Amino acid sequence: MKLSPEMQKSFTDEIRFVIERMKNASENTEKLYFFSAVYAQALRIINFEYHPELLFIYQITQLVYGMLNGRISAIKMGQEGGISIPDGLFDSLEGALEELADNISNGKESYSALQKMVNLAYTTTGNGYYMYLRGAIKLK
Repeated sequence: MKLSPEMQKSFTDEIRFVIERMKNASENTEKLYFFSAVYAQALRIINFEYHPELLFIYQITQLVYGMLNGRISAIKMGQEGGISIPDGLFDSLEGALEELADNISNGKESYSALQKMVNLAYTTTGNGYYMYLRGAIKLK
């Protein structure tokens, strides 16, 4: 992804800040709150330096946020329907964010990190949680 060095640094610095905050947060809602800064920063940069891959990062991270937020909200309202958030999901999400920041810093494609994020979010859906329980979807 071609971004100016300043925008690339701004984005990767923001992702690394998010990772640190997520690691120090004790509640999933707080971890998710910090995660939302990734797509917010991507959108800010898009407004100055558009790149299709950056738009893809924005779309995927916003989708992941929405899926996780939906599951957390359902659990809080007592409507989990037997679907919980797998243990270690947020640890794995932090790892995927680290991969994303490293890939951007090293001029590599972001696809593998984004694919991991989508798979993690999918485990919070009915079929995805079932696939996780069967061992078809691994968190790491």
